[in-house]
Amino acid sequence: MVSRLARSAAFRLALYAVLATLYVWPVLGDAARGNEFRDAEVLSLYERTAIDTVQRYHELPLWNPYYCGGLDAVGAPQSRFVSPTLLLGLVFGAARAEPILVFLFVVLGMEGMYRWLRLRVTSPPAAMLVAPVFALSGHFAVAYFRGWIGFFGFELVPWIVFGVTLATRRRLAGVAIASVAFAIVLGFGGTFAAPLVAVAAVLEGLRALVEQPRADRRRALVMLAITASFMASVALVRLWPIAETLAATPRIMAGTPGHRPEALLQALVGALEVKDGDVNLTGSFFVGSAFLALVALGGSDKKSLPGIFIVLVFAWFSCGYARNPPLFALLRELPVFAALRYPERFLWLGILFASEPAAHALSRVPTVGEGRRWRIGAWIVLTAAVAWTVAGEALTFHRTARARLFDALAPVTPPAEFHQTRGNRWLAAHYQALGVGSLSCWETHPVAQSPLLRGDLPAEEYLDEASREAGTVRRVAWSPNRVALRVEVASPARVLVNQNWHPGWRASVGTVVSNEGLLAVDVPAGAHDVTLAFRPWSTFGGAAASTTALVALALLALRARRGRDLLSRKQRVVTVLATVAPWLVAGAAKAASPEPRFPSPVLRNANGAPALVETDAPPAAPELGTAFSVPLRLESGRVLGPDAHAAVTVELFLRRTGHLAKATTMFVHVERRKDLPPPPKNREDFFNADHQVVAGSFYLSDAPEGRLVRDVFGVKLEKAAPGTWDVFVAFGHVSGRQGRARVVERGHAVVDADRVKIGSFVVR
Repeated sequence: MVSRLARSAAFRLALYAVLATLYVWPVLGDAARGNEFRDAEVLSLYERTAIDTVQRYHELPLWNPYYCGGLDAVGAPQSRFVSPTLLLGLVFGAARAEPILVFLFVVLGMEGMYRWLRLRVTSPPAAMLVAPVFALSGHFAVAYFRGWIGFFGFELVPWIVFGVTLATRRRLAGVAIASVAFAIVLGFGGTFAAPLVAVAAVLEGLRALVEQPRADRRRALVMLAITASFMASVALVRLWPIAETLAATPRIMAGTPGHRPEALLQALVGALEVKDGDVNLTGSFFVGSAFLALVALGGSDKKSLPGIFIVLVFAWFSCGYARNPPLFALLRELPVFAALRYPERFLWLGILFASEPAAHALSRVPTVGEGRRWRIGAWIVLTAAVAWTVAGEALTFHRTARARLFDALAPVTPPAEFHQTRGNRWLAAHYQALGVGSLSCWETHPVAQSPLLRGDLPAEEYLDEASREAGTVRRVAWSPNRVALRVEVASPARVLVNQNWHPGWRASVGTVVSNEGLLAVDVPAGAHDVTLAFRPWSTFGGAAASTTALVALALLALRARRGRDLLSRKQRVVTVLATVAPWLVAGAAKAASPEPRFPSPVLRNANGAPALVETDAPPAAPELGTAFSVPLRLESGRVLGPDAHAAVTVELFLRRTGHLAKATTMFVHVERRKDLPPPPKNREDFFNADHQVVAGSFYLSDAPEGRLVRDVFGVKLEKAAPGTWDVFVAFGHVSGRQGRARVVERGHAVVDADRVKIGSFVVR
């Protein structure tokens, strides 16, 4: 009876809908209120902008003028409207749609887990009972608290691994499921979760491949390649603009994040609490100790060993740099994975794969004893363990969701004219509601903001300095994607628009140009009606490729339904053409693009000084000429300050002379001289300013070989003890465990334990 009910999709979905309703029920009363958390402000701004663009202006949400001076909305990594979920936002509004989205994704997550577990576990009831554990695990509570609604797209990861497994079994449905699920994850703001998904898909694909009979592995491998191709091509409408954005403004993540195993254990079993307006690692992936006990029980089954192995791999990833060798560090050597920031997020995937041995425990343990009483008793105990886990996860969500602070984001009638303001990145959603832009910017990637953006202009469109006397410019109409102007000039002139330039902008008259990163159009003499429209080639080209991929999948599905073997000799040509067609469309679109390329990122220090020095002579700094056992030369350096704000500025000029490991970092020690009396209470005698990224622009290892690089950084000395201080610089492995690179050529420098003295200063 129980087995029949578990097999019934209607019963399962009804059960999962009840669980999801209980999960979100306590937060429905706050559905109309905005989350005040800093991340939520920005993410809410993106969603509200997309909805407003469609509803008020009847345009596609392509450009977001309300944040950072304007940015490509589809290419913004954290925007989540490039998915069917936008329809809910249009109907209910951004804030009210959030609990509905959580409900739907949680139901999808549970059903996806059930279907994937059924490929591995023979017992339908066991799969049905364990499926909710991943879908309700603690990091979803963290995501809701912080406003990371886009992370609920991660509920579709079980569908992706389900599809990958089916694909290795030569079922085209698996290709379609994995591809559509991945496209939704990416379109729903899962940009930075995508690398984790890729790791899960690769490991599941390898496992499923090994499980196939040797004679079938070649075909299974081909199906995996087809799946990977369609996963990427169906998502090109999102992948292409994001790739364009991150290529122009790379997201650089340095440092050595890591967690000891005991800290990760607390993340799984500890109580998630809100402290000082945020949550910490403890309890942030809560599943509870009862679930871990189930996993341990299931691990005794030989069928669970591959799953346990994958769980251990993800646990290793989760440790980050705290375990040697750091598997996470090796992963970050790959280009796409270099931007990974939080190794603990691999625990999410560990929970997913740990559900398999837990389900094996439910299906196997009751059968190891004798007698009906044993089986019933074992089932009751194990089911109670799952129920306890699910209840604990729901309570974790309720507790953290209720601890949120709220904004009253009531609709506000926008002013007649859109204009930029200095803004406040912590209250970004309010600015969109007011119909004005916030130039204060806080994004996960370094948005290319023009230095000419202003929040105090009398008009957002104006003639540049050289053209100011040539005539006038007046705004006629405005929408997020379109600015209509009346320009009357006696001679050729340049019109500036107080928004960031992007190659996707077009002009009906004249030529769109970048004026130091500011949107501008050069117009001929005369009276003109000039319309600037944002039509990004990457979005439309990506959409064409994604549409082609979906049509190709439908074609293959039709042929497969007619009983044709898609990998047979007769069908191979059609299968290959269908797989390649989206990429041909994407390539043709790329080749036909009328847009100029994004300029190379401006490599500047925080103080505006260029990162690359044009001359080989280091300016205004004492010569050092020190060479190290790694291919680096420290040519010169100086220390400036302290200034009125109790900070010193360190300026270094260095040169990479050969291949340098990416894990190389610069050690910067600011220390008080040892011959002075001990520092007073609450005063410091040492500051550390180690960094792996020079000039705030690139890794040491990526510095152009042979070029002179200027690295300028500051050190805050608020609690520095009085006395004479020295600044030393050395190089070595980012972990700090492999010692310092040796000084092999001293030059003019003072060297102490392979540290080069840059300069001294006095704190009074």
